[in-house]
Amino acid sequence: MALRMVGLVAVKGGGFVARKGIPADVRDDYVRLYGVRWEAQLRIPAGVPSAFAKTQYSEWLAEIETRVATLRAQRNGEGQPLTRLNAIALAGRWYNWFVKLHENDPGPAKHWKEMGDYLVWDVIYPEAPESYHDNPKADPHWEWQKEPEVREAVRPRVAELARVATFLASEGRALNTTAHALFVDAVSDNLLLAIMVLERRANGDYSRDDTPDSFPQFTDGPVRGSGVSCWELFEAFVTATTPAPNTVARWRAVFLEMQREFAEVGADGISEDAARKWVHGLITERRTAITVREIWLSASRRVFSWAREHKRVRQNPFKEVKVDVPRKVQTREDGRSFTTAEARIILKASLAYQKPVTPTERTRRWVPWLCAYSGARSGEITQLRGGDIEERNGFYVMKLTPEAGTLKTGKPRVVPIHEHLIAQGFIEMVQQVGNGALFYNDKTPQKTSNDPLKPSRSRADTARAHLGTWVRGLGVDDPELSPNHAWRHLFKRIGDEIEMPEKMNDAITGHTQATEGRKYGPPTAVAMAEALKKFPRYKLD
Repeated sequence: MALRMVGLVAVKGGGFVARKGIPADVRDDYVRLYGVRWEAQLRIPAGVPSAFAKTQYSEWLAEIETRVATLRAQRNGEGQPLTRLNAIALAGRWYNWFVKLHENDPGPAKHWKEMGDYLVWDVIYPEAPESYHDNPKADPHWEWQKEPEVREAVRPRVAELARVATFLASEGRALNTTAHALFVDAVSDNLLLAIMVLERRANGDYSRDDTPDSFPQFTDGPVRGSGVSCWELFEAFVTATTPAPNTVARWRAVFLEMQREFAEVGADGISEDAARKWVHGLITERRTAITVREIWLSASRRVFSWAREHKRVRQNPFKEVKVDVPRKVQTREDGRSFTTAEARIILKASLAYQKPVTPTERTRRWVPWLCAYSGARSGEITQLRGGDIEERNGFYVMKLTPEAGTLKTGKPRVVPIHEHLIAQGFIEMVQQVGNGALFYNDKTPQKTSNDPLKPSRSRADTARAHLGTWVRGLGVDDPELSPNHAWRHLFKRIGDEIEMPEKMNDAITGHTQATEGRKYGPPTAVAMAEALKKFPRYKLD
C-alpha cells in the first residue's frame, strides 16, 4: 500500500517526492544560503520502506521550516548573538546530539564512509584557493579550509549535512547572522570527526569517544555588538564606491574574518590596540607579513578611513597600525624567473597537445608560449577572444582590452605576436575557433552573481588557475616561483640580455613607465613588432 500523507507523494516506478514552497519574505536570503528560491524538493528513491520515508519527510520538513523561522528571526533582529567561545561550546552540544541521533542504529558503515568522502572531496576541496593548487606541498594539512572565503562557500552544505537547523530547533535557539556563521564554522571543524565516529559504530566499535571532552562549557548571557558591524561597514563602502570586482573578492575575506573577530563590539568598538593585535595575529606560516600588510591592513585602513570621513565610525583604529616585513631570503639564482630548464619542461609539455580540441587543451598548448613571447600576465592571455587577434601591415597583434576582462592597469594595449607563434600555427587555431573565447568555454551562459559583495569568478581566471596547477604537476613546483607569472620575469630578463630598450620592454609587457618623460610618445605597434623580431626563439633541444 502506498504511503499517503500531506505533501509526500508516491511516484510512478517507486519512490516518493515532496515539495515545500519558500515564503516570499525570505526568498532572497534562502536562495543566497541554500540555492533554492521558489520551492524546496525532497526525492526519496525507490526501495526505501514507507516508514523510513515518512521519517525522512518529517525531518526534511522540520529542517525547511526551521530555516525559514531562523531567517525571519535574523531579519527582524531577534536572533541570539554568540561569542566565539560559546559558538564552539554550542558546536559541542551539536556533536553529542548528532552522534546520539544515529549511534544506536548507525546502519551500514559504507553510508558514513561515503558521507565523509563527499564532505572532503565534493564540499571542501573544490573551494581550495589558487595558492594551494599552485603549491600543495606548502599546506599538507589543508589549513586553507579555515580561510574566510572558504568558510563562507561551504557553510550552506555543511549546515545541511550536519542538520544544523533541526538541532537549533531542538535547542529552541534562533541565532543572528553572525552567530549562525560562527556556529556553523565550529560545526564544520567537527563534522568529519562525528562522521568517523559513526562509521566506527557501524563497524561495531563502541569504544570511548574523547572528542566531547575538548569542547568548552556553554554559558548563557549573550553580548550584543554596538552600532554598525564590520561587514555592514564593508557593504556600505562597496555600495558607495563600487571598487573593482577583483578588489571586492580579495577584501571580502578580510571583512568576513574581521566580522567574526569583532562581532561582540561592532566596527565602532574596535580600539587601536585590538586592531594592532588582530592584524599582527594574522601573520602565520601560510599568510606572510607582506600579504597582511598589502591586503589585510590596506583594506582595513581604506574602508575605515572612508567610514570615518562619512561619520559612520568615530575613529580609524587601523590608521597607525604598522606591519614590519622581514627581508625575504632569495635562494634561487634566477630569482622569480624560470630557469632555462624549467621553461623547456613547460614548453615541451605544451607541444604534446598537437591538435588541441577543448579550451583546456588550447590553454595548455598556447598560453605558456604566448606568455613566453610577450611577457603578458597569464590572466590577460586566458581572457583573449579570437576577435582580439588582428593582422596589421604584415604582422599580427593581440589586443588586450578591459572589454575582454580585467586588466591590472585598466588600460588597453596592443602586443605584437612573435613570429615563432605564427610558425607554430597559432593563427590557424584562432581562425578555427572563431571570434569567441580561445581558452575557456563561452558557448553556455555563465551564472553571474547579483551580489556586489560576492562577484563571480570569471572563466578566464579559472582557466589561469587550472593552468598553474598543471604546471606544478609537471614538476615545476618551486614554492618561490609563480607557475604562470614567472614568464613575465623571464621575458624582462631576456629583453635586457638582447638590449631591448626598457621603454619598449615596458610597453610590450604593460608595465608603467618609470619616469614622467618616458610616458610621453608611447611606442607604436610597428616599433614593438620590430623590437620583438630580435627576441630569440626558445630552443627545446
